[in-house]
Order: sequence, then C-alpha cells, then structure tokens
Amino acid sequence: MEMRRFLAVILLLPCLLSSGASLANGAAMVSTEHATVTLMSEQSMAAPGQTLWLGLRFELIPEWHIYWRNPGASGSAPAIRWTLPAGWETGELHWPVPRRIRVGPLTNYGYEDSVVFLVPVKVPPGPRPAGPQTITADAEWLVCRIECIPESGRLALELDEAGSNTTTATATRELFDATRAQWPAATTLAGRYRLEGDTLSIAVDMPGMSTRAPADVWFAAREWGPVDASGAQRWEQTGAGLSLGVPAGDVPPAGAMPLEGLLVVESVQDGTTLRSGYQVRLAAQPLAPGNRNLSLITALVFAFLGGLVLNIMPCVLPVLGIKILGFVREAGANRRRLTFHGLSYAAGVLASFTVLAAFLLMLRAGGESLGWGFQLQSPVLVTMLAYLMLLVGLNLSGIFSVGDGWMDTGQSLTGFRGLAGTFATGVLASVVASPCTAPFMGAALGFAITRPGWEALAVFLTLGAGFALPVLLLSLFPAWLRFIPRPGRWMTRFRQILAFPLYATTAWLLWVLSQQTDAVAYGGALAGLIALAFAAWLYGQWRPGDWRLALLGAGTAAVLALAIGPMLTADSSGHFGSASRDDRPWSEEQVQALTAAGRPVFVNFTAAWCITCKVNEQIALSTDTTRQLFQARSVAYLVADWTRRDPAITRQLESYGRSGVPLYLLYSPATGQPVVLPQLLTEGIVAEAIHNL
Repeated sequence: MEMRRFLAVILLLPCLLSSGASLANGAAMVSTEHATVTLMSEQSMAAPGQTLWLGLRFELIPEWHIYWRNPGASGSAPAIRWTLPAGWETGELHWPVPRRIRVGPLTNYGYEDSVVFLVPVKVPPGPRPAGPQTITADAEWLVCRIECIPESGRLALELDEAGSNTTTATATRELFDATRAQWPAATTLAGRYRLEGDTLSIAVDMPGMSTRAPADVWFAAREWGPVDASGAQRWEQTGAGLSLGVPAGDVPPAGAMPLEGLLVVESVQDGTTLRSGYQVRLAAQPLAPGNRNLSLITALVFAFLGGLVLNIMPCVLPVLGIKILGFVREAGANRRRLTFHGLSYAAGVLASFTVLAAFLLMLRAGGESLGWGFQLQSPVLVTMLAYLMLLVGLNLSGIFSVGDGWMDTGQSLTGFRGLAGTFATGVLASVVASPCTAPFMGAALGFAITRPGWEALAVFLTLGAGFALPVLLLSLFPAWLRFIPRPGRWMTRFRQILAFPLYATTAWLLWVLSQQTDAVAYGGALAGLIALAFAAWLYGQWRPGDWRLALLGAGTAAVLALAIGPMLTADSSGHFGSASRDDRPWSEEQVQALTAAGRPVFVNFTAAWCITCKVNEQIALSTDTTRQLFQARSVAYLVADWTRRDPAITRQLESYGRSGVPLYLLYSPATGQPVVLPQLLTEGIVAEAIHNL
C-alpha cells in the first residue's frame, strides 16, 4: 500500500506541473496533443418540450487514457460545465462501462482509444426565441499514460430552429446508439456486503445469469474510497448469482449504509473481450467491522459490565447519592418496604432502557442513524434537563418541597413516601446516564444497533440490569450500610451538599447548550432558568389563600414560557467546542490528504455533552506532554464533534461498531489504516500508540 501511494503521487506530479491546453473558443471540436474532443447532438433541432441528447466524444492517441467517474487508484474524472439557453436543464451524465487500466502496481478505471459521454437536456415547453440555440460545454479532463496531462477546452454547438429541414447525420445516430449499448444494464441489481477484516464480502443476486462461466468479474464502487482498485479480487458463481471478495479501500463503507457500484462481467468471444456492466446496490449485512468477532453472549457480558461501571460516572453519582441517603433513612425500619423500593428503582431503570431501545430500533427501521446520547443533540431536551436538575437541586437545598411526589422527594426528598417516586428516580438516573459511556459499553451498543430487534433489546436490558444492580443489592442487603453513620442531623447537611453536584450538572448542561445554539436562544434559556428558580421559591413560600403569591407565580410561569419559546425555533448554527487549540475539523478527505502527505492523524470523536470525552481530553489529550508529543511526531489532531447530529460522523462511528462517542482513531501514514484506542485514555496509552506507528 505504501509503494502504491508513492507511485500514485509520482504519476500525478506532472499534473500539478503541466498547464492546460489552450483552445480556441466557439468550436464544436477541439484538439490537443493527446485528444480530439467533439461536442455533438443527436438531434439537429431543439423542439419545445423535447429531451435532447448531447454527446462529448473523446478520441485519444494510442496508449493514453481518460477516467471513469471513480478513477480508481489515481487520476481524475472529466468535468463538464454547461451553458444552456434560458430554461434548459441537463440531466445526469451517462458513463459507459470502463475497463481496468494497470500502470505498474496501480489499477485505474477508464477508457482508451475513444469514448462518448451522453447527457440528456430537457428543453422547456412553450415558445422560444427565434434563431439558432447555442450550447456551450467547458470541459476539463486528465489524460494519462505514465505521466498525466491536465487539459481543457470550450466547445460550442448551435442547434437549428424547430421546424427546419436539417436532418441528423446517420453516422451520428449510429454513434449514439452504439454508445448506449456500452452503458450498464438499466436494471439495478440487489445484493449484500459485509466487511470482514480488510475484505468486502459481496453477494449479488443474478438469477438470469448464463450458465457459461465468465472470463472475469470485478466490482468498482460508484465513488472513490470503499474499494482498493489495485487489489486482487476473487469471484465465483453461486446458485443465486455471484460472490466476490473485494479488498477494502482507504474509506471502508459504514457498516449500516448501502454500497453502490458497478459489477463488470467480462467474457471472451472470438479473441475479443466483451464487458457487460450492471449497476448494483448492496445492503449492509448485520455485522459491524468493529464487532465482527463479538457474539451475543459476549455482547451481553460487556453490556452488564458497562452498566455496573456506569454507576461511578460523574453524571450518575448525584442521583445515586439521593438514593443511598434514602436507604440510610430506611435501614432497619422495614426491610420489606426497602426491598420494594429497590425493585421499583430497578423497574424504572429497565423501563427507561426498554423505551430507549424501542425508540432507536424504530428510527433504525425508518433509515435513521442515531446513537447513545442522541437526545442531548436536541437543544430543547438539553434545556429541559437543565431545568430538571435545577429543580431537584433546589428541592435538596430546602427551597421547596413537593410532598409525596415525583423524583422521590417526599418530605425531605429522601423520605421514601411512595414507590412511584422511587421508580421516577430510576428513570432520572437513566436519563442523566445517557451522556456517559463506560468501558465495555461501546462494543456492546455497537453490536446491538446492528442486530435483530430481540437481540438489541436483550443487550439494552442487560445494560440496564447492570446499571440497576448496585442499588438493588443495597435494598436487598441493608446490612451493607452499617459502615455509614446512623440517621441523624448529618443527613440534612449531606442532603444539602448533594444539591451542589446537581447545580454543577445544570451548569454543564448550559455549557452544552452554548455549543448548540445562538446567543438569543441561549439568553432565553438563562432567563427561563432564573424564572424557574423564582417560581420554585414562590411555591415554597405559598400558603393556601395567599392569592398574591399565586398571581405572582402565574406571571412567573408566563415569563418562563416566553423564555423557553426561542428554544423551540432556535437556529442551531452555533459553534462547537474543541479539546485542543491545535485541532482541525474532521473529514474523511482531510484524513486522506494528511496521511498521503506522510503525517500520522489522531481523530477524536467527541461531543460537548459526553462526560467521558471531556475527562479524556483533560487528562490525556490536552496536556502539555501530549501536545509536545503530537508536535514532535507531526501528528495532525482532528476533532469529529458530534454535539449536534452529523450523519457523516454517525456513519463513521457505526463503521467501527460504535453507537456513540468517544471513539479515538490513530492513522498510520504508512498504511492509511487506523488503530482504535481504548475509550478511557491516559497520556501513556496515547504515547505508546504513537511510538508504535
């Protein structure tokens, strides 16, 4: 692969040093040292409402070639810019079936000798200006043998008026008919693909295929990236059609996305190679490349362990502190009631994970690509969650009390006055856990989103079971609480202390919101936060019959509604956060360009709402030691920010078997392939990975 990249750069170097051919304007034919290009029309006149077919014919000198839409290992496809009469519209360019052109170890897709590209043009109905109609094509193409020369030219063609007696030459009509015969078959074939290591295993359904074995079969992706054009392909006929093993390219297809391309079947007749092309659309088989060795049992074990570890993540600890405080109050009083509360908490957790799994599966069935923590990509939901965290914190601080109500607040939030409150605490714990990704979770969830519904649901429920287990065990074995002091006045202070992590969570959610919205919407959210705090204080002060406070509360509610309003129509064109002042936005093209230039590339898939991501950035990626190492080894640092939904990032995560962030990839310039780093990073892990390149 390294030698291929080197040769590709050498072959394309003359393209950067050569100048395009200088051609005269206004001609239907232009000639260069290597090619003669002709613009022609199948019809000599343009009738209103008709579909006009135009052709751009390339006649090349021997041993030189131009390229297909996907040039293969190197090269560039021809580009045409049309200038048409007012109201005329061009359709999609039609590409004849290409051949494989080998230059040393490289393989390109293209055309030798001559080729014609056809394009339909829709002439608008109704009257048109009198006189001939002029069509202009500004064409650019790369013509290559060993060296490559970029060329360009402007071609102009005049069409007669509708109703003139001019007829199209027979030779032109025959040329257009012969060109159409070189197109791929009109019907798109269905098939499947699966990424297994460095190979794309492809199966194409061709029930009507001849029983005579072809001389050769090969597959080319519609666009550059998914397939290594220079790699050897294997194929065999099956009862249903064809099966191929195709080397994966520098940008393997995302595991949940279809792959489109061209299947070329070659046969030999009277010493002449004949090529038949078939457009194919390959559906992804349910196996993500990052999880190809992951069984259902392994995924369930990973999910359970991930759920256990999730309890110690900073986004979950404040809620668990509330629950443990309640257990301390209840310990020794009524063990049976304590057990029911533990079961109710577990039921809340499992119900939440079931709803989340069902929602993700429904979206997946509808073609959407979402992942763990997707709800925090919505500014409205982030705002609502911030308001909820503030209310819970104010309740813990004693600003107000809601009695036997929601969130298990009771008289003092921890009074255990209802199983519904305990159930709601389990729901809340699940909600605030969604920004966190614990070890083992990434692989398990990545497996789940690619599997059938019942397997995905089993993984999510196992994750919820691991998450709920610690609290459930404390309710079943209250003796484990003996190391905590007996109930007393310290509990009031501890309850008030628990409010501050929730205030910190509120502040963090507001920071996430600042990465997603503009200043107007963010200001509205802050105003709503203040109004909500004032309303909570009024509620704590209100007594039956005090209508002045009631009216004041109604006014506050109106202010709150006005503040939240901008969030519902907010322009989400805010800025993204980043982990490093030296970072650059991620794109597949950026990775390819940097590795081709010989630089290692570190890609940080992150989000502002991902706690694990931010911890890793602080302790491993944004430190002076790591910065100096990146600078010394010329490592390019790219950030793929998933704070707001980004389909390209979602597809990339899925291609590595992940349903959410974080994901860390370190690309080697020698191979262009990435190493996947652990979800929890240290400076040492990053340094070791870079030194092992």
